[in-house]
Amino acid sequence: MSEELDFKKLKDEIRGVSLRRMKNHACDDSIVLEEAKVLEGEKNVVGRWLSLIFVSSSAVKMSFRAHYYTNDANYFTSKALGYDSVDKVSKEQVDDFIKEFCNLLAGAIKESFELGGTKSLISLPLVTRGQDYVFFEVKETDSNPQVLTDVWNLTLNEHTINCRIVFEVWDKKTMNKIDLLAFGAEDEDDGDIDFF
Repeated sequence: MSEELDFKKLKDEIRGVSLRRMKNHACDDSIVLEEAKVLEGEKNVVGRWLSLIFVSSSAVKMSFRAHYYTNDANYFTSKALGYDSVDKVSKEQVDDFIKEFCNLLAGAIKESFELGGTKSLISLPLVTRGQDYVFFEVKETDSNPQVLTDVWNLTLNEHTINCRIVFEVWDKKTMNKIDLLAFGAEDEDDGDIDFF
């Protein structure tokens, strides 16, 4: 097996699972995936909220972040809750909705690690201020692992949630064993989720 990572294939799979899970989670098939710019250095990050989750193994550490404005995420959340107006959605419901989305995506990644034979741990998702992203940045150096990053948007009627994933690869051989078939698991029903 080659030591080189096929990160394009992994990125495509992760983007695909994020779109499918968000469509299912928000109960709306009109959500689309779009290219996004890297967030670092952009002034508009201030004021956004950030939901974050980690998956960690001895070979790979992953973080997934969803950046959003409450006004945008209200639309996704109102669809999930079946509300006819975004005015009925509370900030707590929005945060719970986004945290659960992060949990759904990280769960697929954890499953892919484990199907590839790598035990991993998953954190609880959290919400913090958008400008706190600087505390979660990982830079590749000679002494650090290989860092793989991707950024994309999920958009519903011009309302956007910005997604960013970062892999710190400590063991390329193990990373190559990730079972991408796990990302097709969302064909099954995730069940009903209630937000309070």
